[in-house]
Amino acid sequence: MRSTFALIIVTLFMTPLAGAIGLGIDTPQGYSRIDDSQLLPAGYSNDIPLRIPSPFTFIVEQPWWETTSSDLDRNGIFDSLQTASGEVNVGLSYDHTPTESDIATLNSLGYEVQLELLSVNALLLGGVDASQIFALAELEGVVMVERYGSVVFFGDVQTTSIKARNSTEYPVGAWDLGVSGKGVNIAMTDTGVDNEHPGLVDKFKAGFDSVCYLHSDVPRCLAAGLGAREDDGSFDPDDGNQHGTACIGMASATGLEADGTQSNFTGSAPDAGLVDVRIGTDVGAGPFENYLTEQEAYESAMNGIQWIIDNADTEWAGVEAEDYGIDILSLSWGITSHETGGSDGADMHSRLLDEAMEAGVIVSVAAGNDGPSNDGLSGMGSSSLSVTVGATDDNNTITRSDDTIADYSSRGPRRDNGDGNPIDELKPDVSAPGTDIIQSEACVTSGGCNNNVPGQDASDNSYTGRGSGTSYATPAVSGVMALMIEANPDLEPLQIREILRVTAEPRGGATYPEIDPIWNASFGWGMVDALAAVEMAIHLNMSEADLDNLDLDMQLRGTFDEVNGSVYRIDGIAWARTNTVSVVQYRIDGDDWIEASYEIGEEGSTALVPFNWSVALDVNKLSKGDHSIEVRAVGPEGESLPLTYTVMGTGMSTSDSSSSFGRILFLGGLFLLVLVAGAMASLKQIKENAESSSSTITGEIEQQTQEEPVLDAELVTEEPSSG
Repeated sequence: MRSTFALIIVTLFMTPLAGAIGLGIDTPQGYSRIDDSQLLPAGYSNDIPLRIPSPFTFIVEQPWWETTSSDLDRNGIFDSLQTASGEVNVGLSYDHTPTESDIATLNSLGYEVQLELLSVNALLLGGVDASQIFALAELEGVVMVERYGSVVFFGDVQTTSIKARNSTEYPVGAWDLGVSGKGVNIAMTDTGVDNEHPGLVDKFKAGFDSVCYLHSDVPRCLAAGLGAREDDGSFDPDDGNQHGTACIGMASATGLEADGTQSNFTGSAPDAGLVDVRIGTDVGAGPFENYLTEQEAYESAMNGIQWIIDNADTEWAGVEAEDYGIDILSLSWGITSHETGGSDGADMHSRLLDEAMEAGVIVSVAAGNDGPSNDGLSGMGSSSLSVTVGATDDNNTITRSDDTIADYSSRGPRRDNGDGNPIDELKPDVSAPGTDIIQSEACVTSGGCNNNVPGQDASDNSYTGRGSGTSYATPAVSGVMALMIEANPDLEPLQIREILRVTAEPRGGATYPEIDPIWNASFGWGMVDALAAVEMAIHLNMSEADLDNLDLDMQLRGTFDEVNGSVYRIDGIAWARTNTVSVVQYRIDGDDWIEASYEIGEEGSTALVPFNWSVALDVNKLSKGDHSIEVRAVGPEGESLPLTYTVMGTGMSTSDSSSSFGRILFLGGLFLLVLVAGAMASLKQIKENAESSSSTITGEIEQQTQEEPVLDAELVTEEPSSG
């Protein structure tokens, strides 16, 4: 009896454990359970695939002039110059910041320095006889003699297509997150801006005319009737061409009409400020290429960019503190290269843009309009650090599904600069709509309007005249940058570039999958998504992420996320450009980081080869309501940009017990245990009572038997009677 009772007790106490073991019953098919909420997909494990470091040797010690493909014979002269004849425009790059002594040496040889570009240790000389370039290369400290390039300009549904403003197709846009570009300044470096246009009123914060500025050749500017301009940011240039006014409108027009009504022709950052940097002369209103000389156009362009670098943090007179300085440099033009195969990013104009990025001014630059048969990319668009923008054709629809690469958009990659790093050759970076875009009209567009005539300006103009080009894709991206900076002012230029890449919508398939599994020669890393980019910027801000710990070479992408039954699953790929990925982790609602699972596959591949990871969660184990899921890749030098998702828990089973079924069994078992224990106690009592009664009766009988006397009797036979 006792052994039976003990067996019952043990069985009852094992009941809740049976409920826990019974989890296998409600574990979804195709998964095993790692812990309460995390599931392990079939074919996955918790062992990260082994990877060996990148096979590419990144040459960081050697200076650019020792690796550039523009000087293959390493004689300090760009190769295209060595076959030139007659007068050519040249610049000299030094291995140090040029000094007064260097300038004096040039003057003693009969050369006049036209412009000092101290950010890239260069001096522009203008026209020299081609026969003299070899002697110039021998001057002390000169590391390269290079030729000027030609400055060339490469213009609704654009703002809604990139998901800056919401639409029927995309109900939530970046503006709905509370950003509009306020407090962010875009330096539109172009033909000038007619900011009297109703959609551009009150945007002007500072300006500079890089041709007719205070120290320039005043006589050539007198034709415009205004003479020299101040270089302290107080001068407000006008647009004699239309291009600059159109471009800033695509970046930041408010859409207002002259009568005060609101149109839909808004830029992607309608509250962004304007720093108007004019890089062309005042003479004429024809195409940008038709200025006085190629030399002047090149020098003024370089001068304008140098001024922006020098004034990145300037406190402009008469504006609020939030409007100081320059945040974004928007370049809707390029400089052609004389080198076969285009620029490799080592020319001084590309290096100047790199310096702007290093100075904290993020650069958005056009890829060019040379189409699929282009011979590499031009200068500017080949800058290693800038954001190079290709153009798409949105087919005049907001939806992105029918977008294609524009036939005129230049394709990548750029020419190899010989530094052993194939990643910086992957240009363009991103793409955006640039075909048949409505333009804000400058004064000159109205026919007889002339900014130099009192009372004539663009204040009565509207938005007409569709235009196309990577020129017009670029300012749309500049506006998205402004939204991101407003959302998170702590972001550095290279971090902004990486966010734009990571959040872009990939298109076209990988051109060089052995180098990068996403980059495409036409689209770059994809079509810009303003909403996703701003969401990531906000997340980094709100989560107080350590931006200094970001390793932009750690690459993480989510390929899809879905709910299937009770399973919420996020799948993606991870890889590294340098080092290797040590771990992929996720966390829920900001709690502790948990390691993801990895697809079992071939190991020993290079760091550049992506591997598959997965996060699978049982939504029944998550409390009811929305939960934030954050995923990151971690390497020896830091962590990747995070991916964020939202999943709704059902609350059907809380996370602090084995299962609801187990709890029911446990409580039921306790109740049954009480009943059985009570029954057993009753049975015992009955038995004891029965045994007690039996003992009493037996005792009484025995006692009576002992106390009564024994009677001796004799059997008497009775005689029968007669009748």
